[in-house]
Amino acid sequence: MTRILPTALVMGVIVGLLVAAYMNILNVPVMEWAIALEGCDIDRAGCAEQLANPEEEDPLPLAFLITLGGQRIGMSVGLAVIGILYAAVFAGLYHLMRNATPGWNPWAWAAVAGLLGFWGVSMYTQLKFPLNPPGIGDEGTLLARQGFQFLFIAVSTISVCLVVYGVGLVNRSSAGSGRWLRYAGIGLAYAVVALLLAFAVPSVRDAAPDWLPPELTIMFRTFTAGGHFLLWMGIAFATIGYRYYRERDVHAHPQAGGTAPAAAG
Repeated sequence: MTRILPTALVMGVIVGLLVAAYMNILNVPVMEWAIALEGCDIDRAGCAEQLANPEEEDPLPLAFLITLGGQRIGMSVGLAVIGILYAAVFAGLYHLMRNATPGWNPWAWAAVAGLLGFWGVSMYTQLKFPLNPPGIGDEGTLLARQGFQFLFIAVSTISVCLVVYGVGLVNRSSAGSGRWLRYAGIGLAYAVVALLLAFAVPSVRDAAPDWLPPELTIMFRTFTAGGHFLLWMGIAFATIGYRYYRERDVHAHPQAGGTAPAAAG
C-alpha cells in the first residue's frame, strides 16, 4: 500500500482535473439552466419581457458570469481534492483486495477496488442523499445534511472494507462448500448493515422548488454519478497502468532503475 499510495495520490489529482473537464462540458450547461430558471422565479416580470421580445439581445449579467466562472473553477479544484481522497481510499481497498485474493492479477484488484469504492463512497451515498444543482436547497439544513452525509460515507466505506477483509479471512481459513456458505454469510451481513445504515441515518432532504423541472434534476444527478464513476475507475487503471509502465521501464533499463519491483502494489 505504501508503494502504491504516492502514485495513486498523483493520479487522483490528474484524473480529478480530467473529470472536471467532463463535468464542465456536460454538467455546467445544466447548472446554467438551473440558475436561469431560478432567476426567472425571482424576476418573473423580466423573464416575461424577455420571452415577449426574443429578438432583442439580452447579454448575461456580470454577476451571472462571475457565479458561473466560480462554479467552473470551484468544480475543478474540488474534484482534484476529491481525487486525492478517493485515491487514498482506493489504495486501502487495493491493499485489502491483494491480501484477500492473492491469485488475482493487479488489473483485477484495481477494477474491483475501484468498483467497491464507487459503490461504497459515491453511489450508495447519492442514493441516500440525492444531489440537487448548486444553489438549490435550504441553507438552514446545509450543516445537518453534510454531517449526516459524512457519517453515512464513513460507515459505508468501513463496511465495504470489512467485506473485503472478511473475504480474505475466508480464503485463508476454509475450502470446499463451507467457503461458499461463509461468502454468503458475509454478503448477508453486509446487506443487513447497508439496510440499517439506510434507515438509521436521517435523510435531510430539501423539497425541489416548483420551477425545477424533473428532467433537469435527472440530468444533473446522472452526469454527476457518471463523473464519480470515471473518477474511481480512472484512478484505479491509471495507477496500475503507470506501475506497469515503470516496471517495464526498469526491466528495459536495469542499470538506471536498479532492481525491478515486484507485482504492482
